[in-house]
Amino acid sequence: MTDNLELRRAKIGDVVAITSFVRAVTRSRIPIDETEVTEWLFGKGLWVALEDDTLVGVAAWQAENLVSVTDLFYVSPEQGLEEAGRRLLETIEAEANRLMCEINVVLLPAWASETARTSLRQQGYESRALQDLHRIWREVLSDFATEERELMVKKLRDRMVMVPV
Repeated sequence: MTDNLELRRAKIGDVVAITSFVRAVTRSRIPIDETEVTEWLFGKGLWVALEDDTLVGVAAWQAENLVSVTDLFYVSPEQGLEEAGRRLLETIEAEANRLMCEINVVLLPAWASETARTSLRQQGYESRALQDLHRIWREVLSDFATEERELMVKKLRDRMVMVPV
């Protein structure tokens, strides 16, 4: 990675590039079209990583009941997960912290590379089974988690929020 890495919120003009990027990075394992990407844009916090104006990463997240769920996380393996992936997650975690989220959960597809898992572990994420998480977190994640997706969890705060904020 060079110093030319830019992170920003996705814009409507990014939809075509994001669609092509996700198709390429997933080797078309994800049946995706521009309509779906537009839904991501208006329904989630959608971030892009660009290096020299070339898309090298995309991530989307949403928060519910103090749980941040990163359900889209794609980074070009050629550009390296280290920098773009790390910075995308740091950005999401910072936003989730402002919303008092207790954890961030990255949902990985079963076919995700071991390199991706290793990179997440280096950033403080650990693979967890849904049934091992707190009851409230399980309830939130039950809408997102499927058997095909691995839960990579990072606690964002030491103590759970026990009173309304």
